[in-house]
Parts: sequence; C-alpha cells; structure tokens
Amino acid sequence: MTKPIVEKVREIIVKRNVDCLLFTDSSNIFYISKFKGFEGIALIVPKDEVPKLYVPKLEYERALEESKNTEVHVYEEKFEKTIKEALEECKCSKVGLPYYKVSFWLISALSKNSGNIGFVDISKDIMGVRSVKTFEEINAIKKAIKITETGFAVALESLKEGVKELELAAEIEYAFKTNGSPEVAFPSIVASGANSALPHAIASTKPIRKGELIVIDIGAKYEGYCGDLTRTLSLGSISDKLKDVFYAVLEAQKEAIKNIKPGVKASEIDSAARKVLKEYGYEKYFIHSLGHGIGVDVHEFPRLSSKSDETLKPGMVVTVEPGVYIKGLGGVRIEDDVLITESGSTILSTYPRDLII
Repeated sequence: MTKPIVEKVREIIVKRNVDCLLFTDSSNIFYISKFKGFEGIALIVPKDEVPKLYVPKLEYERALEESKNTEVHVYEEKFEKTIKEALEECKCSKVGLPYYKVSFWLISALSKNSGNIGFVDISKDIMGVRSVKTFEEINAIKKAIKITETGFAVALESLKEGVKELELAAEIEYAFKTNGSPEVAFPSIVASGANSALPHAIASTKPIRKGELIVIDIGAKYEGYCGDLTRTLSLGSISDKLKDVFYAVLEAQKEAIKNIKPGVKASEIDSAARKVLKEYGYEKYFIHSLGHGIGVDVHEFPRLSSKSDETLKPGMVVTVEPGVYIKGLGGVRIEDDVLITESGSTILSTYPRDLII
C-alpha cells in the first residue's frame, strides 16, 4: 500500500536530521496539503505534529475548505516575521528548506531574522519524493491526459487554412475547461511553418498554411496534476524531407519508450533516442533533453537527459519527447506520458501519433 504523501515527506526529516520542514512555494504546499495557494503562504511539517499552514486573511476560508491534514493559521504580521515565530513555536532549530523553490530574498530574510535557527537545503530530497507518484496521483495524471487528448480532437476539427495559431490554441483551451480542467499545465504551443522549428514557440497571429508542419504541445490540469502531450500535424501534403524528419522522430520515440523500465538510468533512455536520430542524420537538430517527470508541476524529477544521474523507479511518470528543429524548414516533436511500472512501462496517452493529414 502506498504511504500517504505527508508520511513520505516526513522521512526527509529523519534522513536529513532536521527538526521540521518549511515550504513557501505553491506547488510543494499543494503537493502536501492540497491547498492551491498563491503568494505569502507557508507550510511547516514538524516531526510528530500535524503540519501547520499559514495563510493571509484573504486565503483563510478557502484554505480551511481545501487543505487536508493540516492545521490552518491566518496571519496579519509580515510574512518573514510570521514564519520566524512559527518556527520558534514548533521548536525548530534546524529546518529543511527546498532552496530551488525559495527566493534569495526570503532565504536572506529568514537567515537574518531567525536567531539560532539554521537551514538545510532539501531540494533534491523533496524532488525525489515527488518523483514517485501515489495511486491517487497517477489517477489524476491519467485524467489530465484524457482531457488533454480532447484538445487534439478539437484541433483536428478546427484545423483549416487561414486559422491563426492563437485561434487554434483558444479552441483547445476552451475544450479543456468544458471537460473539467480549470487551468492549463503551461501556455499552449501551436507553432506552424517556420515557427515549428522553435521548441518553445509562442502561439501567434500567424495563419496556418497548407504544406506546413504544425506542432501542438498542450497540457490540461486535473485536481492539480498535469498532462503534457505533443503531436505534429500537417495541413495537406508536405515535402519528402519533412516526412523523413517526422518518421525519424517517431522511430526515436518508439525506441526510447521500448527501453523504459525500472533500474534503467534516465540518461540511457535519452541515448536510445539520440542513436536513432544520429542514424537519420538529425542528431545535431535535437537540442533539448528527451523528457522529464510530470506531476503537480509540468517539469519535475527525473530528467531524461544525457547528464541525468537518476535511475527510473516504479511510480514515476515521465514525458518522452524527441524533437528535430531545422531553421527555415520546420520542426517535429512527438510527446507521450509514460508510467514506469514494476516490470516495465505503460504509455498513458492513447491519441494516435501518426497524425500527418
């Protein structure tokens, strides 16, 4: 049986020999408490007591309603003063703090105003805990993926010459909301023609034309968890060169997914995709890592990259998204979300990948 999230997080206290953990970012606080806060919130996880959530007055009622297994406190003093007093009250002299999610200003302010309290960076620890999903988290991700896939169906229905990238993105995001997703995991990417060669293109007023590649990279959220899928389409026939690029990327993705299983190094999965693209002569055009974990945030541990030292574990959910980007010609990216299981892996997304039309 999967451990409750708060118990998984508490293990960091023992591992790092600290008195408590402090979180001030919205994603870690949501991960632990299920409260979707914004600025000026803090969560203290003591070793033995109920986690304590501190929110400003305007968030108090919602925090009472949404947060799980926490003791909610409202504050009206300065944020850093509130945290200092709360840590003292909890008798926390050695505090675990994820530096990767904390501003330099806050670390400096806390260090200056916290007397004998010391801070330990637990960034890798909390990222490692979050990388292995619970049953409930996996179900939320699956639902987010299903909603994301409705976006592709709408895109195909709406795709015609002259439609602007922004218009297509708006249709997709409307479909998300009408299917139960209150927010996107990230700004929707709809990139056609030369724009498709930009991995993080911003949807623009450019009209889509026949014979162009169209990269659609989208993600819905459900109950706070992300989906993240990419398909590459064309409106009408495309050149043989673009077809060659498309099938090279598709083959690279299939080869990478075939190698995903527990105990394999994340860097080896990245290498499997690059080997295929090298055989096609496109390796130099693959300019980002193969993938990343998804969860509360759209980019989480582990990273499927050549520099990653992570080993894949059951319960991780990762994207597999090889891409080739050739300036002046176009780009192709195909992305699916994959769950690492006890014996191998399962592709959670089901929408067809060979979507050239």
